[in-house]
Amino acid sequence: MFSNTKKVALLLATGVLLSTSFGGSVALADTTSTAADSDTAVSTATNNQNDSDNQVVKDTETATSNDASNSTGSTAATTNGTATTTVQSAQDINLAAVKNAMLTELNSLRAQNGLTALTSVNVLNTYAQARTDSFTSSGVDDHAGWNSANMYPYYLDAEENIAQMPFTMLGTTDPTVIAQKITAEFYSENYDPQPNYGHRKNMLNPYINYVGIGVSVGSNGMVYFSQEMGNDAEAHSRYAASDLYSYYLTNENDYANVSKYDLVDSKRKNADYKARDGYNVVDVRGGVTTKNTPVSVYDRYGNKTDVTLAANTSWASDIIAIMDNSYFYHVSNNGFVLADDVTPWASFLAGTVVTATDNAMIYNNDGTATGTRVPVGTMWKTDRRSTNANGVKMYRIGTNAWLMKTDLTGA
Repeated sequence: MFSNTKKVALLLATGVLLSTSFGGSVALADTTSTAADSDTAVSTATNNQNDSDNQVVKDTETATSNDASNSTGSTAATTNGTATTTVQSAQDINLAAVKNAMLTELNSLRAQNGLTALTSVNVLNTYAQARTDSFTSSGVDDHAGWNSANMYPYYLDAEENIAQMPFTMLGTTDPTVIAQKITAEFYSENYDPQPNYGHRKNMLNPYINYVGIGVSVGSNGMVYFSQEMGNDAEAHSRYAASDLYSYYLTNENDYANVSKYDLVDSKRKNADYKARDGYNVVDVRGGVTTKNTPVSVYDRYGNKTDVTLAANTSWASDIIAIMDNSYFYHVSNNGFVLADDVTPWASFLAGTVVTATDNAMIYNNDGTATGTRVPVGTMWKTDRRSTNANGVKMYRIGTNAWLMKTDLTGA
């Protein structure tokens, strides 16, 4: 129906080329706009070139620490042979040390992907700190109040990553650990409802040179983070406008660019995620739907197996595998389907309501007009997004039923 191998290949190749052999972006998230929930975290990412529907990531899930050794937030001491416990809190965090550690971790991530380090500058540090200070009363909320003019002279090609994370989720005052946790969450967007990998792409933008970092702690134990990135006129002039524009358009994808991060990759034990000659993987959240005929399943070496997927069935997928320049979606352990054989979709829009602005045509899974329309002004819940052969975003409103973004509001 929609995206085929050529389209996937073009966009991925662009991301790889523009990222100097690797590229990518992501974010962290978990609550709504309130800062009152001590067990949730939220993050949002934007840059001044993105469409608004790709600028925000926010989550309403509750996140808890998986690191039992760090989840207590306390240290043991002895007095006269008697063990005592010193309880740490968010107020004990050394904010200056965390900011330095975040800069180090950010540039380590960039180095792993063949990119130059970002330079910390006072103007951006000041603005980043002002941003996080403001969150202590408002919470992180969809980049409200963000103005790249306040980043002058580094306001060109401006980007922002912001997040909030409770101390109970951080579980430590160690600056290095905090920096690693927030960077890994920006990279992976595990708690974002709309994970377009914008934070990862911002951090790995090959056309950004400067950064400022802010960290603040609220009275309720919520910790707030900001990365403000941009260029001055001299840095901006080094790059072709078409290259900048093409890179920002990668935020229109529903998958990451090719990239790597040791902290995240070390947790992937299955061979399906391991790079080899002629093989690489790209993160994606969503799945694929087979077309009107059964689809062959391939192994991680591109060999066709005896397994097939039934026609018109849907399968979750977490990575796109690039095998010898062919593109496959991962659907099971050592199981992949060719991108040309399926309709890929993103799943992070579940529950979003869209409204028809016209008597909108319904399209089937193959992208064919059904001849049936929905009335203008009617509202529909959507759970998946895809892209048709012309690059137009499509939103699913029912089984084998899709509407074009151009016929909708709220999409």
